[in-house]
Amino acid sequence: MRFRTFFTISFLLAASSVFSQIPNLRNYTYDWKTDTTRHTFKFSELTIAAEKNAIHTLDFPAFIGKNDPLYNFYPFEPAIVINFGGEARAYPLSILTLYELSNDSIGGKQIMVTFCPRCNAALVFNRKVKSPSGERLLTFGISGLLMHNDMIMYDRETESWWEQLMGEGIAGEYSGVELKMMPALLISLKDFYDRYPEGKVLSPAVLGAFHKKNKHRPFHHLEHSASLSKEYYLPEKADPRLPPLEHILDIHLDGHDRIYPFHALAKPQVINDTQGETPIVVFFHKETVSVMDKDKLSKSRKIGSATAFNRRLGDIVFTFHKSGDYFIDDQTASTWDITGYCRDGVQKGKQLDILPHSNHFAFAYLAFYPEVEIFGLSPK
Repeated sequence: MRFRTFFTISFLLAASSVFSQIPNLRNYTYDWKTDTTRHTFKFSELTIAAEKNAIHTLDFPAFIGKNDPLYNFYPFEPAIVINFGGEARAYPLSILTLYELSNDSIGGKQIMVTFCPRCNAALVFNRKVKSPSGERLLTFGISGLLMHNDMIMYDRETESWWEQLMGEGIAGEYSGVELKMMPALLISLKDFYDRYPEGKVLSPAVLGAFHKKNKHRPFHHLEHSASLSKEYYLPEKADPRLPPLEHILDIHLDGHDRIYPFHALAKPQVINDTQGETPIVVFFHKETVSVMDKDKLSKSRKIGSATAFNRRLGDIVFTFHKSGDYFIDDQTASTWDITGYCRDGVQKGKQLDILPHSNHFAFAYLAFYPEVEIFGLSPK
């Protein structure tokens, strides 16, 4: 009993010391059971931006079809798209800016859909986590902590902290454990329904209470307002190789990363490349808009959307070129869409393998991976 009391007091003192190292400009209160003696980072790299659970997650939400009376989305707004177990779903960023995280399941797979507006980081993970102590299904919340302006999640079972962009536990029982990234695409709702006409989208019913209290979405105007961008987004020292708010696609493959700035994708709209031993292709559409530019999405600026695939299918390594809204392979002249699905021609009905990739603002990704290779630029 004495040992247990001594351990508890020591643990609380250690936690108090930890939080004294984390900038907390608004003096938010904190109540954590996290084992902060186990961590993989410097606590001074964090910021307390809000109290724990100040942002409520969207857990096991309802979905509707395009013909539902509640459907009221702009065709070119971006959405995180997942297709698994015969189910296709879209999570519009216009909703995820409010909740930032959804604990959900699809096709029998337990998933977590995440979006950090500050970093424009959209990633999907498996909520079943494997560690030396075994496999466990976790549910996640928003900690209120930030690292390099990217959100820190926590699991409700152990209150371990997880960094979203890295997909890794950074403090607590799961410190050093990686989340498994799920194949997902960030594309417009128009492209989603072009590929999945019977697909389901998050029900906007969850916005009802929000719209009664608020005139604007969170982070409204931040992307095009220089003063607000500096206040909310930009670090004191940003990597000079790219504009801080440049949209980028990252591909993690064969042990290294490469990022593709959208400005390098906008003109060709398709990049045939090789990363390590893998032949890859990046598809690009121009019409997708930003959800952090204007409240009325039809007035928001177009930023585009990009997806990445293995261009080897069976015995063929394809090369592609853009033609209208679709992509044509040079080997069989078949027609493919931005989801990597062949719509017409010899390869009709076939699907390119989605590569592990995601979308971010340049400043955020370069803060975590300063040595990353940037397509179109000389090595650092």
